[in-house]
Amino acid sequence: MGEAIHSFGLVRDLQEELRNLLQENEGLFAPPRTLVLSENIGDIESEITKAVGPLNTGGGIVIIRNPAPITADARKPFMFGVTIQIDCVEKSIVNRSVSGNQVWGERLGEMVFNILQNYQPTSNGWTPLVRTTWQTGKNERGDLVDNVTFSTETVYDTTTVE
Repeated sequence: MGEAIHSFGLVRDLQEELRNLLQENEGLFAPPRTLVLSENIGDIESEITKAVGPLNTGGGIVIIRNPAPITADARKPFMFGVTIQIDCVEKSIVNRSVSGNQVWGERLGEMVFNILQNYQPTSNGWTPLVRTTWQTGKNERGDLVDNVTFSTETVYDTTTVE
């Protein structure tokens, strides 16, 4: 019984698949490198601090937030939907300075959108991703951020309980 709770990964598998897809994209990972992180790693700030130096992450930072369940549709109780927010963070002190690489958060947002819009995840029968929102602003640290949110759903088997 305890093994089942540790091996269940419906939303984590989706999150990691998207992280791997973005991380393997040549446009994002070619110099200047873009750091791609999943929110489930724990302390994101310390991971960013560790990675910015050795990776010379002037290309910005992409964070795949934990998938959030969507309110169930009573007409389709067998469907399980989630939204996935992708934060495209620009460290403007690095990016917009005279000697900076000029990779702006908006450009990261466009790249993430182009990669993920209508992407068909390969795990657990998820539907193609559809963008639901796109917001631009500053986070609590003052970094410029484009938040692109996608939604998807899969059939959720409610008949089997162990």
